[in-house]
Amino acid sequence: MPDLNDFISTEDAAEKLQYHVEHVRRMMREGSIAGLKIGRTWLVRCEALDSYMERTASMAKHDPSRNK
Repeated sequence: MPDLNDFISTEDAAEKLQYHVEHVRRMMREGSIAGLKIGRTWLVRCEALDSYMERTASMAKHDPSRNK
């Protein structure tokens, strides 16, 4: 089992990204952000979230290339 200190909830990630929680889950399913699903619960890898935020910092929130 991975160290859960390396992960945050989708709710916390959504708050940081200013997205809806379902959008964050969709991003993880599509591979835009690395995460982990344990049962019915999605967890976002902190390192992946930080990397995504750095990569998209200069992009508009609704820029279609943001999720690639």
